[in-house]
Amino acid sequence: MGLFKKKDKYALSRKQLERFNGKAIQYAIERVNGVEQMLGKSGGIIILDDVIVVMCEAHEVFRCKIKGATVAELLSGNGVEISGFDAYTGEKRYVVAHYSYYRKV
Repeated sequence: MGLFKKKDKYALSRKQLERFNGKAIQYAIERVNGVEQMLGKSGGIIILDDVIVVMCEAHEVFRCKIKGATVAELLSGNGVEISGFDAYTGEKRYVVAHYSYYRKV
């Protein structure tokens, strides 16, 4: 019925995910077997109704469903790690997006 289902302790609420929506990123990388591969530069993170999208250079480089995804900010505070199942291939992917900071003078 779903009345007494177990809550995922790593799942972020919608309010917490909105912090990442619209963040500009300098570059995005993916970890594959311990090796980091560059996905793209200069883009952003978009949170839609049920998916997380990472865009680089006007191309979609990563898309996963919010349900089952883990989103964690880096300890340095200058990026975010997103892990989840790719919406197209269905395989588990680990993407790190580093924020770009614009100094206002």
